[in-house]
Amino acid sequence: MAIRRQVLRDEVEELILQRLLEARWAPGSRLSIDGLARDLEVSPTPVREAMVSLERSGLVEYVALRGYVVAPMLDVEQITELLEARKTIELAVLDRAFEHWDDLLAGLEAAQTHHAEIIERIETAERTGEVSYELVHEHFQADWGFHQVLYKHADNRYLAQMFESLSTHTHRMRQTWEGGPLQLDAREAYEEHGTILAKVRQHHHDAALKALADHLDAVLVRSIRTSEVEAQGATDPV
Repeated sequence: MAIRRQVLRDEVEELILQRLLEARWAPGSRLSIDGLARDLEVSPTPVREAMVSLERSGLVEYVALRGYVVAPMLDVEQITELLEARKTIELAVLDRAFEHWDDLLAGLEAAQTHHAEIIERIETAERTGEVSYELVHEHFQADWGFHQVLYKHADNRYLAQMFESLSTHTHRMRQTWEGGPLQLDAREAYEEHGTILAKVRQHHHDAALKALADHLDAVLVRSIRTSEVEAQGATDPV
């Protein structure tokens, strides 16, 4: 019975996590335990247990008198700390991944090809003003998939766990863009990934590390700029 309860809680957590990653709820939205229980057709207990776990991930927060809510978007200080952490970890990850160069190169080539197809669809949609949330979300999945290749070929279970943790926080950072960005950085990210790939293709270890560092620095600049624009828009009088 205890095993089945654990499995149910894990299943409920996975379902709620998926909805959070798909931005089904806006930041600050209240997450009713009873409402989710009815929606998922389970008792409130596994939902409550799942919320405790998701709170540790940073995707939800407990607020007095309101209960659990979707965590707010990251502020500039948090974005800066997140990108600093990613830079430190991902440079070490890429360094290790070079030990499996053939597999690393194949994985990055495939990820970049997939991303290129999505970029083309985004640019087609931009010409008609019809860029959908789903398309933006596909871009972010492909973008993150490129970085996931690095972790996969670093061949270290603890680095893989760090990847999952960073994934949830990176999702929170990207809520700024998914909520209606003034300028999506899809092309910039794709081209920066291309520079990393080119250096890996050349088997140029140090240049690949520099290209990755430059990419993450550029992501930081773009993310802070967008966050500040969004914050200013929220405070401007209507």
